[in-house]
Amino acid sequence: MNQNTFLDRFPIPRYLKIPALGLDISDRSLKYVELEKKNGAMSVSRFGQRLIPDGIIERGEIKDRTRIPQVLASFKEEIKTDNIIVSLPEEKAFLIQITVPAINADKIKSVLELQIEEYVPLKAEEIIFDYTVLKIDEQVITLNVTAYPSALIYSYRDAFKEAGFMVIAFEMEMQAAARAVVPIDDQHTSLIIDFGKTRTTLAIMDEGQVKFASTIAIAGEGLTQALVNSLKIDIFRAETLKKERGFTKSKGNEAAFDALLPAVSSIKDEVQKHLLYWDSHAQGMGGSAHKISKIILSGGESNLQGLPEYFSYELKIPAEKANPWINIVSFESHIPEIELDEALLYTTAIGLAMRGLSL
Repeated sequence: MNQNTFLDRFPIPRYLKIPALGLDISDRSLKYVELEKKNGAMSVSRFGQRLIPDGIIERGEIKDRTRIPQVLASFKEEIKTDNIIVSLPEEKAFLIQITVPAINADKIKSVLELQIEEYVPLKAEEIIFDYTVLKIDEQVITLNVTAYPSALIYSYRDAFKEAGFMVIAFEMEMQAAARAVVPIDDQHTSLIIDFGKTRTTLAIMDEGQVKFASTIAIAGEGLTQALVNSLKIDIFRAETLKKERGFTKSKGNEAAFDALLPAVSSIKDEVQKHLLYWDSHAQGMGGSAHKISKIILSGGESNLQGLPEYFSYELKIPAEKANPWINIVSFESHIPEIELDEALLYTTAIGLAMRGLSL
């Protein structure tokens, strides 16, 4: 499978030490995981997270280019690592499928550079793209293309460079998350819901690639605020109640369930819209072979009790909490260093670290 990556724009010396640490950077935090191989098996050598002060990154865009290198440099002093693989925000990405004539692999990049403006509302010189070959026919090659504004890529590159890091690769966060939670040999089409504190990201994994992704604003903080407003309690109590009782209509939890229902229902409605869109899109790709057969709930807020059951019932598709270790270790042979509920916070970082071992 031929691939044109962000690495082509930012070549690195071949003597650099691998594996690299996987770093998931968001508006609020840095989460990292480093994996190592022992006796042919992968295990976690270290992991952790650090907060990013408000206002430095907003909706995936670096707003304070003076402070972000300082935050990263301080982080680097703690982890004592140079080589990293970094996530890029899904909300700034353009995901598209493009067909090109059946040409030699070394000419695909040039042909894409001529076509990319037809699909992305930017000039070709303002775009950095990554592609994977999905299918090769006699006449055409079908590509799965991820494109970003080059200004965004350069802002992240420059910030990490100034902090002293060597970025081995950039990757869209949901592609990394999918690598962690979808079994490697699974050929089914899955919907991944990454349920975080400040945003919820939906991604459709089909034929081993993320082919669709979208971000919605309703997320964990909104659920907490719903409890605060409805039950007249403080944020600390609301967070505790959310974690301990969750979204279950059990005896004694009716008021909390009713408070959370509008927000969770809004997420469900957004998911439903994307399911309908994908189903209509799938008809042109082979029908039932590309229909979504499973929903995987990831992200720290997916620990909310009752959430998988609610989505399964309302959407009529089996929903389950993600297992970020599914491609790394069997629980029968090894207990992972991060407990499953906590590991959901590190899904993207784990997927990035897996790529670090494969480079």
